[in-house]
Amino acid sequence: MELKSKKALEQFLDIVRKADATFLNPEKNLDHQGHVDGYSHLFHLLRTTIDFYLFNDPLKPQFMLLANPSHKILGDNVDAVYYFTQLRSDQEYIIRGKRFDSCYLSFSTYGGGEPEGGIVERVCQNINHRDIQFGKDGSFEIKLTPHPNGVNEFKLDEDVVNLFTREYFFDRKNGTESTLEIINTQQGIVPPLTDDELSRRIGIMSTFFEQSTWMAPLPIEFPENDFLPPFEFYEDQGGWGTVDNIYCFGKFKLENNQYLKIHFTSPECCYWGIQTWNYLMQSMDYTQFPVSINKGQAKANQDGSFTIYLSHQKMDVDNWISTAQYKEAIIFIRWLLAEKMPDQPIVELHELS
Repeated sequence: MELKSKKALEQFLDIVRKADATFLNPEKNLDHQGHVDGYSHLFHLLRTTIDFYLFNDPLKPQFMLLANPSHKILGDNVDAVYYFTQLRSDQEYIIRGKRFDSCYLSFSTYGGGEPEGGIVERVCQNINHRDIQFGKDGSFEIKLTPHPNGVNEFKLDEDVVNLFTREYFFDRKNGTESTLEIINTQQGIVPPLTDDELSRRIGIMSTFFEQSTWMAPLPIEFPENDFLPPFEFYEDQGGWGTVDNIYCFGKFKLENNQYLKIHFTSPECCYWGIQTWNYLMQSMDYTQFPVSINKGQAKANQDGSFTIYLSHQKMDVDNWISTAQYKEAIIFIRWLLAEKMPDQPIVELHELS
């Protein structure tokens, strides 16, 4: 008898085999580097798919790292650390940890997504550090339960499917990441994978992989050397954003002798950061190039505003970030816990003298 897992694997591989159509489509109008990044991105996505839906089990959960300097997916941020786990609404989970020097920490649960593994439909709970009572040493314990009753207890909604942690730093390289663990309080002995269970997981992997390719590459129609207006992320918007964020997208296209001068003001907020992405929502090589700058690093103008410079060649100015040798790509700004909507950044294109 043929294993169900074999059939599920064949279906998964067929989806992978056809995935390049999402970025080779002429309507996407990607340049040569965009096509190369597209093929590379498929391997990043494969790794994430396996981690999230083959090796992860909501009955025996563990936090799976979303991105690192060599593995990037789903819009990673240079200043942040993200973890993922699956959840089930009929279980109960305790998250224990200790926070050190991050400027922001949150736990967002997500619901919906059909079929299983699909893009989630809404944010169920958004629990940030302002909602959590910490010990004097930064330690904490929160409970996710169908029936919350007390401090640091939060509801598991009936349609909950997964959770992302977010932790932001002004100095990620020298910052200390929180210690985190998740425990299913109802967990018993989990038996070895059966053919039925493995084929089910591969089916979920197929859905997640395929639907993730719908999210990237990002629209090439973004304004060239300019930004769209900032916008809030709403709980029913769909996707793995956070309602604590305000986002702002733009695109750069620069010759070797050109640079962008980006001017903006920021409302009071927990964090803001500007960085470059390729069209597949992956950060540029921040191990070799300064491709981002944030609230804790940038030098303000006398009036409190900020001017950021973006170019291929290093410039002798404050607040310079590099294109990382990309001729064209995405510029992305996000604000966390902003007190009001930021104004749209003003962008000027100049030539180096």
